[in-house]
Amino acid sequence: MDRISKGKCIPIKILIALAGSFCMAGVYAQPDTLNGRNLYNPERFGVSDTLTVSPSPEEPFHTVGDSLAIRLQFLRDSLMVREQFIRDSVRQRQRRIDSLVFLQRELPVLLDAYFKTVKEDIIVRFNKINIAGDSVLLDFSYLVLPFALTQPYTPWKVNLSLSDKTVRIITDSTIRKITSVQAPFVKCTFSYGNQNTIMVIHELSVIQNDRSGLFYKTPFDSVFFDSLHRVVKIKRYVQLYSVINKTQRGAPLLLNLSQVKQFEYTPDGRIKHYQVVSFCDRWKAYESSRVCNIIAWDLSFQNNIYRLTRHNDPPNTYSDGTFAFEFDEKENLKGLSFQNLALTESWKRMVELNDDGSVNCYVDWKNDRVVQSLCMIYPSEEPGAKQAVETITTLYEEDGVSYNQKNNTTGLSRTRDKMTMEWGPWR
Repeated sequence: MDRISKGKCIPIKILIALAGSFCMAGVYAQPDTLNGRNLYNPERFGVSDTLTVSPSPEEPFHTVGDSLAIRLQFLRDSLMVREQFIRDSVRQRQRRIDSLVFLQRELPVLLDAYFKTVKEDIIVRFNKINIAGDSVLLDFSYLVLPFALTQPYTPWKVNLSLSDKTVRIITDSTIRKITSVQAPFVKCTFSYGNQNTIMVIHELSVIQNDRSGLFYKTPFDSVFFDSLHRVVKIKRYVQLYSVINKTQRGAPLLLNLSQVKQFEYTPDGRIKHYQVVSFCDRWKAYESSRVCNIIAWDLSFQNNIYRLTRHNDPPNTYSDGTFAFEFDEKENLKGLSFQNLALTESWKRMVELNDDGSVNCYVDWKNDRVVQSLCMIYPSEEPGAKQAVETITTLYEEDGVSYNQKNNTTGLSRTRDKMTMEWGPWR
């Protein structure tokens, strides 16, 4: 039994060994895509000729901390730069506003003195200069009493742009005064003395070449102010020099006082008296200074009417008299009239306005009838239109009808047929 059992066991072991070999062969015969799948492969350690230092567990924390510190420092620097920029912007804006406020305060005094010096028309009021935003001065405007009503638009209202690119104003920060204004309406330099109660206006020099001789003329004016910064006296001078090389200033010849103006004011600041003393021209140093004429004006205002009474010295009843300037509530001039002391001259010029508020016609009245009119033709706003303002004078007969017209700009005239009352062509 034992032998038989052992004999039977041997073939079975052989079969199991062969079967295992066959299974292993089948496994190794699988495609390469299955190699290594679901198999445990222990790590293979390579051999290196250098030593690798393992990172310290604290090093990542140091790196993160340094990065945060750099970012925080960058934020602090950015905030400091931004704060500095804002402070500089605020300071710059404040300096700009301070400059505008300074000009807003000083320019009216200076321009008042300048225009009272060089203008013959009487200026009755200056308007305040306003500031637009924080960077622009608005127009400088004033109300004037014009004796010659012939201009278009509104000659009694003067508006001067202070924001134009051609306007240049120079100031002296030491004395805090304006020393130069270069603009279309004024080209002068200014100096000051006696605690700013005197201002000297230096006008542009000119060359005079006529029958009186060849002279290099430098006009300058001394303006005197009261404690309220109002002009009380103006003395106008002309310094004469010889001329070298036709255009250059030579040696001084003489200093001529040409005019003295004096002003008096009411308690509310209006002009109540104005005197002009004009001296005769002098061309030789040995010639004495002589007064040519003296004119004084008394000014009053009531019910929108300015009354201006003229007094000559010595008196002249034919030219002495009263001018009356009548305004409406919007300060538009309605008319100008004159009556002399001798009662030999009396006239009135009425002002008609168009829809834009500009002068349409000046109408002259004498002895209660219209004698002539001066009308304006304004340029069209269409592209290519003429830009000059044309004026047309119309004469009226005693029957109140006009028969003659003249275009003062083109020089053409036309007449009206008294039978058909039709106008003829311009000739």
